[in-house]
Amino acid sequence: RQRMKSQSYRRQSAPSLVITKALTRSKTLSRYGDTHSETCSLVQSFLSGSDRSFLLHGHAQLKTGMQTQDRHLFLFTDVLVIAKAKSANHFKLKAQVCACEMWTADCMDEVCEGSTDPERSFVMGWPTCNCAAVFSSAELKDRWLALLKSRIREEKEREEPKTIPLRVYGKGINTFAVTKTLPVSNSDSTNEVIRLALQQFSIIGNVKDFQLWVISKRDNTPYPLIGHEFPFSIQMSHVRHTMSQGGGGRDADGQRAMQVEQMQVYKQCQFIMKPRPVELPHASAGDKPFKRRRSLITWAFWRGSSSHLNELSLASAPRGCLFGRPLGSVCIEDALPKPVMDMMAFLYHEGSWTRGIFRRSAGARAVRELRDNLDAGGFQLPLSRDHVFLIAGVFKDFLRSIPSSLFRCELHEEWMEVLDEEDEEEEQVQDVKRMICRLPKENALLLRYLLALLHGIQGNAHENQMTTFNLSVCIAPSMLWPPGAPCSPEVEGEETKRVCELVKFMIEHCQQILGENPSSLFGGPPQRLTDEMGSDSWPYPLTDSSYDSLDNELD
Repeated sequence: RQRMKSQSYRRQSAPSLVITKALTRSKTLSRYGDTHSETCSLVQSFLSGSDRSFLLHGHAQLKTGMQTQDRHLFLFTDVLVIAKAKSANHFKLKAQVCACEMWTADCMDEVCEGSTDPERSFVMGWPTCNCAAVFSSAELKDRWLALLKSRIREEKEREEPKTIPLRVYGKGINTFAVTKTLPVSNSDSTNEVIRLALQQFSIIGNVKDFQLWVISKRDNTPYPLIGHEFPFSIQMSHVRHTMSQGGGGRDADGQRAMQVEQMQVYKQCQFIMKPRPVELPHASAGDKPFKRRRSLITWAFWRGSSSHLNELSLASAPRGCLFGRPLGSVCIEDALPKPVMDMMAFLYHEGSWTRGIFRRSAGARAVRELRDNLDAGGFQLPLSRDHVFLIAGVFKDFLRSIPSSLFRCELHEEWMEVLDEEDEEEEQVQDVKRMICRLPKENALLLRYLLALLHGIQGNAHENQMTTFNLSVCIAPSMLWPPGAPCSPEVEGEETKRVCELVKFMIEHCQQILGENPSSLFGGPPQRLTDEMGSDSWPYPLTDSSYDSLDNELD
């Protein structure tokens, strides 16, 4: 009876046991207290050699778009420090912002996706960033909001000068004037600047019908402001940044703004006013569009590849039974779909001996036909050496079709933080494990087999010429992409490079991440299909009871 009870328990909780026991040793960030926050090295580094005072430390979730990050906030009299907890009393600096350059608001729906409790959250921002700060209680939120507003107000009163010339370009507003230079104070919001610009351009219109966009060389992507930001602070942040590179000190603040025109800051930071796009009529309840409303301020950060956008366009079409569906809807009883497991097992054994696997492409028509067949419910795969590139192409197509990617695009920024140059290798491995634990169990299961597959292929790189670097370049873009709209080729290339580095690291440390010998997931080392064998005599077990349940994995 005890054995049956144990097996029953394991059957019910197999996914969580596999994922949790094998991949977790983490502590949640919220456990880290603030009893010694004033004595931690990060706080002391900001107090040393300055006349500022430390005011408050707290933990919050910062939400931008679909991304959520656990962060610790340290408020001083003149600066807000944002850090990531590495241990109970050790924090890594992520951002530091002058209080005089900050703003607050309550427009959570414009900044982040999903539901956010307004009782426990507010919007805070600084040049080029807006985020919703979510606290553990309404009392904590009120305390932070009141103190932050107080520090912003006092620092703006101390700031000199309080007015600067702001150049605004008019675009698409039916006027002969190309630019206007406006006197803008450090307390003028974006909406107030638009109102002033409309007067200067001699346009009769509603402020809500126009947007003020910012083009910053620092961010390399134009984005529209919501309305509560301070354009003064955005431009002055560029002035201070330029002066700091030139060795200017804090006492030169008054001279910095006076030299805005001489320094030609407008070439680094430009403001463009143009009509707000007309919103299309909402579709009926039975025909909702796939595209979700996007936060305005996150325009610059919603970056995705063109291939990803092509997939989104396909999402509104009728879905088949395999491609373009969430993994949770195609996995039955915690088992990956049979065609997916068959493809991975075949590629593990035969692909390991094939030069250029995942790099060389099969015919687009053949890939499309096999994909359509599988999507229609077919389970017969041409598992022969002649079709290895076709199977590889269809498998990559399956990965690309997973909604929000295998790694989940809302976790993109946190995945990118895993390979921190300051972290030790073992700590990076632990960070990977913690991130895998945050994935849906079906995504984590597919990732385990995929890592084992790639590890097996690179182990035979002398035959297939596919090193960890080559594999990561070929398959990483199908595993993770940033959420949102396309970006410039340069930025997209840089984002892809970072994802490739992450996947390369995971392949190289596969055994540490999985906690077992990767080859055990496929029954041993890769074995090549002999010439006499065809798909009907494929010698390796593909989809049997060992894949139908996770119980055998526990054994």
